Amino acid sequence: MTALATCKFPMVDQWKEAADKNPVLGFADSFLSGYGQIGFNDNPVSGLLFIIGCFVGSAQNGICSLICAFTATLMGYLLGVPRISMRLGLYTFNAALAGMGVGLFIFTGQTAITAGMVLFCVICGIICVFLTAAFSAVLSKWNVPSLALPYCTALMIMVSASLFVSSAGPTTSVIPHLGEMKAFTAQSWTAADFFTSFMNNFSEILWQANPVSGAFFLAGVIIASRIDFVAIIAASAIATATAIALNLPVENNMIGIYGYNAVLLTMIIFGRGFAISIASTIYAVVLAVVSVIFTACLATVFSPLGFPVAAFPYAIMAVLAMLGKDAFKQLTPVDPMLWGVPETIRKAMKQN
Repeated sequence: MTALATCKFPMVDQWKEAADKNPVLGFADSFLSGYGQIGFNDNPVSGLLFIIGCFVGSAQNGICSLICAFTATLMGYLLGVPRISMRLGLYTFNAALAGMGVGLFIFTGQTAITAGMVLFCVICGIICVFLTAAFSAVLSKWNVPSLALPYCTALMIMVSASLFVSSAGPTTSVIPHLGEMKAFTAQSWTAADFFTSFMNNFSEILWQANPVSGAFFLAGVIIASRIDFVAIIAASAIATATAIALNLPVENNMIGIYGYNAVLLTMIIFGRGFAISIASTIYAVVLAVVSVIFTACLATVFSPLGFPVAAFPYAIMAVLAMLGKDAFKQLTPVDPMLWGVPETIRKAMKQN
């Protein structure tokens, strides 16, 4: 079996072919492709850019992510997860994201990598593998992928557990942080403010609040899919504008809290969950707007409990949208087996 990339980029197919013949390269490809799946592609170059984007914002979060992703990749191979799933990075990306959350939410403000931190990351990586298998088994009955549900659930488990294992060194804060509810009109925003929020909608996907991290995310997306790139540019602008119109807390809006789920949801709906059309464009825009409201709603519910909203808004909305796909006659659902990037999905659908 040759694991050709689902997106075209110089030397990527050659790398995939070499990785088929060499187990070490195969493991490395699974690892990097797992990071690529943060942007819904299996391009190892995209994965490397996403890793760099994480480290730009926080070396600690980056290291935690690497440990968690490595553990999940190794566990997947040891347990005999189907090879194609491993090579596509489907058992790595949830752990990569969860690891970032471990560094950010459980070992808040720490600068040294401790034994307790490593242990948490290893356990989290293992949990992500089990949850990915479980969610996939359940949702596959309706031909729906589990998306980010495993990592969100794993992170919730780890945050809860950290409250009872103080000897491992966690510094988890469960103080509610809803933000002061002030009214900010559109006139209060400058172009620079809007741009900062716009870029941080991408950086928050990597658990950062740094526009440079956002730039690395955009770079990783555009080399895999130009359609995705255009779609998320629009989604980010729409999300920021919606949060401003709703007078949501400006501090949260500036760091991308209300926009990153809109970006991820758009990537799933437009060209993946549903074929590209005028109807799917309208659907993606509407869901992007609703995701801002849903994110604010879940933040209100989760904050008193000390849980991060994570990617629950996009994952829940995307799963529900695909479960209800038969209700919308103007939309053409895409079989997840054809998923790659919108360009290759469109080509595959024409051939079928």
